[in-house]
Amino acid sequence: MAPPRGSGGRPPGRQDSMTIASNTLPAEVLVDAAARILESVGVPAAGAVRVARNLVTADLRGVETHGLIRLRPYVERIEAGGIAADPEIAVVRDHPATALLDGGNGLGAVAASAAMELAMGKAAASGVGLVVVRNINHFGAAADYSLAAAEQGMIGLSATNVLALIAPTGAAVPMVGNNPLSFAFPGDPPVVYDSAMSVSTWGRVLVAAQRGEPLPADAFLDGDGRPTTDPAAVLDGGTLLPVAGYKGYGLALCVTLLTGVLAGWLSDAELTGHRPHEPGGNTALLGAIDVGAFTDPAEYARRVDRIGAEIRTAPRRPGVDRVWLPGEKETERERERREHGVPLADPVRADLAALAARLGVEIDARLR
Repeated sequence: MAPPRGSGGRPPGRQDSMTIASNTLPAEVLVDAAARILESVGVPAAGAVRVARNLVTADLRGVETHGLIRLRPYVERIEAGGIAADPEIAVVRDHPATALLDGGNGLGAVAASAAMELAMGKAAASGVGLVVVRNINHFGAAADYSLAAAEQGMIGLSATNVLALIAPTGAAVPMVGNNPLSFAFPGDPPVVYDSAMSVSTWGRVLVAAQRGEPLPADAFLDGDGRPTTDPAAVLDGGTLLPVAGYKGYGLALCVTLLTGVLAGWLSDAELTGHRPHEPGGNTALLGAIDVGAFTDPAEYARRVDRIGAEIRTAPRRPGVDRVWLPGEKETERERERREHGVPLADPVRADLAALAARLGVEIDARLR
């Protein structure tokens, strides 16, 4: 069983009962290393573990673009003053079913987790809870938060705005962010939708650049507005193309209006936090719906499972082996990697080792 999302204490350093391949590492070893590194730059222990779990869970689920590849930039931004290591999360507005928080320019996963906890509490009391938290930084994979609600039998929603990276349909320059949106519905397993609004992601650009690989075609523009598969060209003033053309662009704009603009904060085009010393300025929306306020929760979960089974057994097109539900591949991958270990790319492993050595942090010998 996966550890609770958002649990706080120091994780154990070993998992002796698991069969771990030689080129993989137990998830808790990675959580422990990442948490120790974050603590060494001033992040309180509970927050460090929360962020570490967020990153490692992304790697467990195969979403490496939001995994430990993000740790070094987080640390560098804290050291440069772009992220506050130990901020106060302030309540700006509070109503029975809604709240607006200010994250104090802290790590996004810490503030967003607190916001989702608050949203779930409001949903338990009022049937629905919506919390917007502004003045935060990158919050990792959006599904981490929606799943937290689904694991409590609620419907979860999470979204955030980010730096403008998407060119609106017909435009040659970025004007809206690749703003992720996630829903999670309680079931066995939960149905989890988590998608950014571009054909590919900025994280995919970072991974491709790190590995020296080309990017997918028809997903990126260079600085002159021309299609490219070269990650270096995208990093040098390029942009992402929206998924499904104007539909993806429209959804990205909707997330902007539900986050930064609704919070009286920064829109995507106003965000400037792409240098280590600059605050991210992001805003996130976290929501929870108490299923019991509308229908019987057990019956709802049964219907989710039944609909899922009907979809899986639908007649398939030629050459298709299996019909998947949203998030099902990631759930199966997480289960497998919790049992057999998490594969870690050599550059990410090297980053962890270098950070630990520079900061004087003791980590598992398998990472050194």
